[in-house]
Amino acid sequence: MKLYFAAFLPSVFVVGLVAGAPAATFAALLTIPLVWWAFVPPFFQFSSLTSADADSINLFFLLAVFLIGLADLCRQTAAIVSRGGLKSSGDSAATNPQ
Repeated sequence: MKLYFAAFLPSVFVVGLVAGAPAATFAALLTIPLVWWAFVPPFFQFSSLTSADADSINLFFLLAVFLIGLADLCRQTAAIVSRGGLKSSGDSAATNPQ
């Protein structure tokens, strides 16, 4: 399997961390035609995809969805931590003296 998209996976994750899920989704969708045009032979022209190339695109799409979700969870966790963490209300069942 050719790893045409290997360099773009970390960049999708970093874009997801810095700019959020919509920007990372846009970056991932923009990556697919860019790689198809620039890195899939014949270079710098669009040609029909082989089944291996289509599998590479599908694998990239699957991993990009996973990384975008992970980056969004990291952003939400960082926002919670920057606010001072989760606050307990003091009324939980574990600390109720009844």
